[in-house]
Amino acid sequence: MPVMTLGAEPARTPSRRHAVVAVSVAAVAYVLALVALQGRPDASLFEPLFLLAVLGVVFPLLAWVLTRKPRSLPSPAPGEPAQLPAMLLYLLAFSVLALGWGFSALQQAYPDEPAQSVVQLLVKLATMVVLPVWLFARWRQHRPGPLGWKRLVWVFAWMSLAYLALQAVFGRGLTTLADLSPSASTLAWAIPACWLWQTVEAGLAEEVLFRRVLQEKLAIASGSPVAAIAWASLLFGLAHAPGLWLRGASMMEGVAVATPGWAVAYSIVMIAPAGIAFGVLWARTRSLWLIVPLHGTVDLIPQLAPFIRAWGGG
Repeated sequence: MPVMTLGAEPARTPSRRHAVVAVSVAAVAYVLALVALQGRPDASLFEPLFLLAVLGVVFPLLAWVLTRKPRSLPSPAPGEPAQLPAMLLYLLAFSVLALGWGFSALQQAYPDEPAQSVVQLLVKLATMVVLPVWLFARWRQHRPGPLGWKRLVWVFAWMSLAYLALQAVFGRGLTTLADLSPSASTLAWAIPACWLWQTVEAGLAEEVLFRRVLQEKLAIASGSPVAAIAWASLLFGLAHAPGLWLRGASMMEGVAVATPGWAVAYSIVMIAPAGIAFGVLWARTRSLWLIVPLHGTVDLIPQLAPFIRAWGGG
């Protein structure tokens, strides 16, 4: 027994080293980004630290507790090569050409709804699902995994309640919906339709690209699920920076003139923590059946009013 333990220890050391490096880099990047944001007028520490506490600590811990003691922890896709440099180049090109420039061009070419939403959905499915899976993933049938269907439903229900409560209490979605004043009949069709739309448009697209492909490649390359979660969450945030800068998305955050530095700092502080809990869920279940519809639930309240406007129900 001592021989087996000693023999296993060196194999675990590199993965631990990868985890320490990844978490340390992510922490330093967060602190530097937070300091940069505090240099702007009317900056506040409360909102970013609150988001970090909830999305970066409480929700990942809840995800870990709900998925504890599975029969066997799943491993990254067997026999799938890392291809990490090529995947990172693809992510960079996608962030700049699609999230940055491409969607701006689409908005100008298709200014009216729902045509704009439909075209944007097709582009997302092509660039975030079809292409990355074809180039980088060995697709396999996604069974319920080590937890089983009943446990996945249980995890989905509790995580959904947590996210819906957070959005209802602290988000702006319900206020925006109240300003729209939709009828009960409109809500009856809009709520399930919006959830289905967000499950595909946001859930399928983002979770396939950032969890099934990117986080999977990081896990294979590093041998550490912790390192993969840290790197994937950081890159998830940074991928949004070109859009914040080039597409004028900063106006939604009350920033009239966005700079590249602000976009990078904001994406690290305000967006990256949202990927941690999903990273934990993917690492412990390897189930798109769980994280894709859960992502749709997360975006339901914030996107409900825009969805009603786009599809003419308001």
